[in-house]
Amino acid sequence: MNYDSRFSRVLSRLTELVLLNFVFILTCLPILTIGASVTALYSITLKMARNEEGYIIQGYFKDFAKNFKQATAFWLIELLLYFQLRVLYIAAAVNGGAMFQIYTVITWGLGILYSLYFLFVFPLTATFQNTFLNIAKNAFAMIIAHLPWVLAAYLIAAVPLAVSFGINTRILKFAMLFWILIGFALVTFLSSFCLNRVFKRYMDTDS
Repeated sequence: MNYDSRFSRVLSRLTELVLLNFVFILTCLPILTIGASVTALYSITLKMARNEEGYIIQGYFKDFAKNFKQATAFWLIELLLYFQLRVLYIAAAVNGGAMFQIYTVITWGLGILYSLYFLFVFPLTATFQNTFLNIAKNAFAMIIAHLPWVLAAYLIAAVPLAVSFGINTRILKFAMLFWILIGFALVTFLSSFCLNRVFKRYMDTDS
C-alpha cells in the first residue's frame, strides 16, 4: 500500500475521476451549460493525461468560467444543427417511402460528422486561446490533418455511449450507473491521450 506504488496511483486517479465526473454532471444540469462543462472537463483530463493537473475541482471551475462564452456559443450551434436534423427526419418520416430511407442515411451521416466536429471543438477551446471564428476554422483543418487520432478519440467516447443506450435496454440500468459514477470523466480522460498527440505539435510550435 505504498503511496508511490502503481496500485495507489491508479486508485488515486480513479478517485479523482469519480469526483470530476460528479462535478461535471452537476454543472450540466442547466443544459445550457453543457458546452462549458464539456470544455472544462476536457481541460482537466487533457492535463491529467500529461500529468500536469493541479487542484482538479478548483481548476475545473476556473476553466468553466474562462471558456463559458465560447463553449456555450458552440453548444448552441450544435443544438441547432441537431434540431435541424430532427426536423428533416420527421419530415421524411411523414412522406415515407424511399425518401425516408434517403433522409435516414443523410441524417445519420450528418449527425456523426457533427458529433465528430464538436467533440474536437470543445477540447480545442480548452487548450488554445483564440477567437471563436479561428477556433471554428482551425478545428476543420486539424481534424483533416490528424484524422486517425481524432477518430480514435471519437470512438473512445462514441462506442461506450452506443453500447450503453443503443443496443439492449437490459444493459441500460448498469450503463446509467457507470456514467453517473465515473463514465463521462473516464472516457474523456482516455480520449485525451489521443487528443494530446494532436495538440502537442501546436503547443511545441507556439512555444
